[in-house]
Amino acid sequence: MVTFNNELETARRSILNWSEIDVLEKVTIVRDVFGKLSFLFDSTSFPDEQQRNDLELLLSRNLQGYYSGNTYWEKMPSKDKKYLVPVLDLMKEESSEWYTEHGIKFYLSERPIAKKAWVSRKTDIDAVWPYEDALRRDKPRVITFYSFKGGMGRTTALAGTALQLARKGKNVMMIDMDIEAPGLATLFFEEERIQNGVLDYLLEHPLSVQSDIADYVLDVTDSSLLEENDGSLFIIPAGKVDENYLQKLARIDYQDHREGALRTSLGTMLEELRSRFAVDYILIDARAGFHDMGGIAVAQLPHGAVLFGNSSRQSWDGITQVIRTIAESHSENIPIVIADCMCENSTSPSFLQAKDHFIQKAYTVCIENYYTENDMIPGINAENVAHSPVFLPYDASLRQDITLYSTGSAEEDARVRAFTERLTSDVYKVIVDRIQSWFGEGDIV
Repeated sequence: MVTFNNELETARRSILNWSEIDVLEKVTIVRDVFGKLSFLFDSTSFPDEQQRNDLELLLSRNLQGYYSGNTYWEKMPSKDKKYLVPVLDLMKEESSEWYTEHGIKFYLSERPIAKKAWVSRKTDIDAVWPYEDALRRDKPRVITFYSFKGGMGRTTALAGTALQLARKGKNVMMIDMDIEAPGLATLFFEEERIQNGVLDYLLEHPLSVQSDIADYVLDVTDSSLLEENDGSLFIIPAGKVDENYLQKLARIDYQDHREGALRTSLGTMLEELRSRFAVDYILIDARAGFHDMGGIAVAQLPHGAVLFGNSSRQSWDGITQVIRTIAESHSENIPIVIADCMCENSTSPSFLQAKDHFIQKAYTVCIENYYTENDMIPGINAENVAHSPVFLPYDASLRQDITLYSTGSAEEDARVRAFTERLTSDVYKVIVDRIQSWFGEGDIV
């Protein structure tokens, strides 16, 4: 039976079984939004009508409902082709080489309606600005924090990373792009302080010439949190969750019908932040799961990514796809770190066995999806490389509501200091050191 999973292979085998296969040089297969296949053939000569009909019959019989009925030929007569030039150009657009057999190069062009950031086969996607600019400190380093499953402590780890960077004198901008389940800003501010954020920017920026990026930014100044010589902390919330929030959310076009529009809008926001605020790092809290904005945040904007998961099969399924998407989106991989969240404490008798298993899984996933044949692939026990995880043991004190602000009472000041001590401990320092090492900073060089 033909299914979505095997239709491409069925199409390839059908073409290879055509009696006139020797005339073919290139085949571009276009899979449309419904999963139907169309074909563009580049050949040494233009087959006669009977030969073309034989091929179409072969495709129709083997692909059944998955065949669109559309086949095109580069060598077709000019009088027939002139009206089809835009169609043929569109078919070749964004196609990538898929397979080579019998001297024929097969190309694939996908036409998804959503999740484009996850399924795009482009390999030339750049970060919001060149990695070299971040490496030279000319522009901020953009780092995305992502988890496939929720409840992994991703937002908490981002807050801890921001605090540790501030302790080192770095100026940090935090951005909550988890607009369907916001929470980052509430760690640092009472609800009344949060009036707008990323969601509002995406809606208002195209409509108002008076839009000012500073209106969406909150400055973290709580004296119980920051010390005298710390760097500055800023945050853009997802938005204010009130009676208008769902109406705003309903107007964000995740499906990106205008090619690249969402990525362009988010990139413009980061550019405006860079030009207005002198920050060293921009830390993005991305939506969990295969979310459209999450895909852009983790694969198209940053100079590096921190990926949170655990040893469960579901978690590894997600992490594997994320790593694959990152690798397929760039000609040169952006650096990553994999975090094993809420794992056993290192003093636990079974920790070493669980650690070894996680490292083995991370190594296998990176070998199959991240490292390339041109890389000097490190050994399984190499440290500070993509497949060497960081381990974040379960901490019950960080599973409650975290508040990193105080109204000035001694009790609240003490509570903030207790949370801050946890977030600036060696547990999160490992993530900070790894991130800084990507740019020639910190304790790991």
